[in-house]
Amino acid sequence: MTSNAIRERVVESALVTACRRAGLLCLKFVSPGHDGVPDRIVIGPAGTVFVEVKRPGGRLRPLQQAVIGKMRAHGADVRVIDGLAGVTALVAELSEARLGEDGRRGGPGPGRCG
Repeated sequence: MTSNAIRERVVESALVTACRRAGLLCLKFVSPGHDGVPDRIVIGPAGTVFVEVKRPGGRLRPLQQAVIGKMRAHGADVRVIDGLAGVTALVAELSEARLGEDGRRGGPGPGRCG
């Protein structure tokens, strides 16, 4: 790896920081006994997304591909973010409030990242 390459932890840290600034929940996802699950759950006014973080150009392991495929088959929104541009796009998307039939934003409002 070259010294200019961005590590996965840098992308994940950027995601946590961006979520905190935007008022989104950004929870570390750990599922004991179930390897291959995504790294984070991000919750915002526009929805909930499971996020697997990779370094730029990083690839999913076969187990991660299988788990993400199964989650998607069950209706989960799972994203793979592999760079800072992906972080920015996801946070912007999830920050957009969806209005309910009564014209008010759904959910309990902004939370903090964890």
